[in-house]
Amino acid sequence: MIKVLYIEDDLMIGKTTCQLLHNENYAVDWVTTGLQALDFLFKHTYHLILLDLGLPEVDGVDVLKHIRKKAELDRTAVIIISARDQIRDKVGMLKLGADDYLVKPYDFDELTARMECLLRRTVVVKQDELCFSLGNIKMFPKKHRLMKENEIINLSAKEWLILEPMMMYPNQIFSRQTLEEKLYDWHEDIQSNTIEVHIHNLRSKLGKNFIRTVRGVGYCIEEQY
Repeated sequence: MIKVLYIEDDLMIGKTTCQLLHNENYAVDWVTTGLQALDFLFKHTYHLILLDLGLPEVDGVDVLKHIRKKAELDRTAVIIISARDQIRDKVGMLKLGADDYLVKPYDFDELTARMECLLRRTVVVKQDELCFSLGNIKMFPKKHRLMKENEIINLSAKEWLILEPMMMYPNQIFSRQTLEEKLYDWHEDIQSNTIEVHIHNLRSKLGKNFIRTVRGVGYCIEEQY
């Protein structure tokens, strides 16, 4: 399922848009402040971010700057949704790294069309099914299915949580700490070798060279694999 971080402090707009996105089968995390957005971005991985500019605590401009400075977020699609309708605002946000800019009030059909357009640039779309494809490995988020050539590969829930961000962002290096954050929702103590064990299991299923260890830094999947 496509994961969206929706950052909007207007409760009426946020509630309505969030419900409509759920109806379109998007998995949506909705936050109302800039600090909450930074916290969610640290703990989770998203396919697309919808970002308001006039946010409490941390302004949307600073949130966008953070997104584009963080390596593993560099390729994440960002749509600015703001009441600021001046050309200088639009140009400024696009120059800072936003992929699109939509002025409030907006038509929901236009929003979803822009979202789909951006998603097509970063993932493979076939018969309305999103897919991350690297070498002979294909990941289908909506169906929660992983294929190696024509064979279904069964992953544990934790293996999926670790593999998905690396498939989404090939060539990006994920530190052990970052990958551990993906497992925090399981509410259990994380052993010092937890990530290494899961990486070993993934390699045994997908190939020993599929996930590369970057010594002293972390792990990544190279796009040319």
